[in-house]
Amino acid sequence: MGRETGIWLVGAAGMLGRQLAGEFASRGWSFFASDREVDIRDPRQLQAYARPRPIAWIVNCAAYTAVDRAEDEPEAALAVNAAGVENLARLAGEIGATLVHFSTDYVFAGDRAAPYLEEDEPRPLSRYGWSKLQGELRLVSCLDRHFLLRISWLYGVHGTNFVHTMLRVFAEKERARVVGDQFGAPTYAAALAANIAGLLQSDCERFGTYHYCDGGVISWFDFAVAIQELALQAGILAKRIPIEAIPTCEFPTRAARPLRAVLACARVQDELGFRVRPWRANLEDFFAEKARHAGSEEPRRGRT
Repeated sequence: MGRETGIWLVGAAGMLGRQLAGEFASRGWSFFASDREVDIRDPRQLQAYARPRPIAWIVNCAAYTAVDRAEDEPEAALAVNAAGVENLARLAGEIGATLVHFSTDYVFAGDRAAPYLEEDEPRPLSRYGWSKLQGELRLVSCLDRHFLLRISWLYGVHGTNFVHTMLRVFAEKERARVVGDQFGAPTYAAALAANIAGLLQSDCERFGTYHYCDGGVISWFDFAVAIQELALQAGILAKRIPIEAIPTCEFPTRAARPLRAVLACARVQDELGFRVRPWRANLEDFFAEKARHAGSEEPRRGRT
């Protein structure tokens, strides 16, 4: 990828968007960045932003991610996760750009023991999962030049996520109760961002759908135990509290979650050259990254 190749980072203020902005900046890349000021639900806003700029890659991190709230406002979820994705896909086709888009393990029911392959039939349990699936279908139907990556349990140093939630619980509570019968794998945002940057640099044209997450299979309870252990080692927590594993039925949520949505990641490694590291190694890297970010300046956001 030459320096003259334009990258448009959409949803640059979110957890993954900020991580990608930092990754691109660390490589000395110039890129365009937008967030809510360019509404992906409005094709006219997208056209107005893209037309004056030399854009060859669109990396879409914009999404409606309020899983439980989507049960009560499905139209809002579909507007962003389906119609917005279609708008970006159609624009990419018009300007000859490649679109990188992120979906979720929630498109699967999570009712099988074997890891899900890319060609397995989706069957979402929630309206959030349904909205993400509709975005996938619209993307595939109207743009050939795309990379669709399904990821799971995304976390990173920016924004709200399970790791930050558990760190707050461990600091403020005397005990924690965490679901122990939902299984999957985390996705460390920094590792994903490095892989995406490598994809852009490679100019690979093996377009299609891929699964990506950290290596291994764990429960949310397993993840919480490791978070507390490593946070204590890092000096982030002052005390250890008991953690109890509970069944899903004792932690009711508005939206149903898949019990075992493990993603098979062989294809993304074999065809795109992504590096998949063990989840615990990436969690250790998270705490090292968190320490580096303490008191440091935010990475530059890119051009608008």
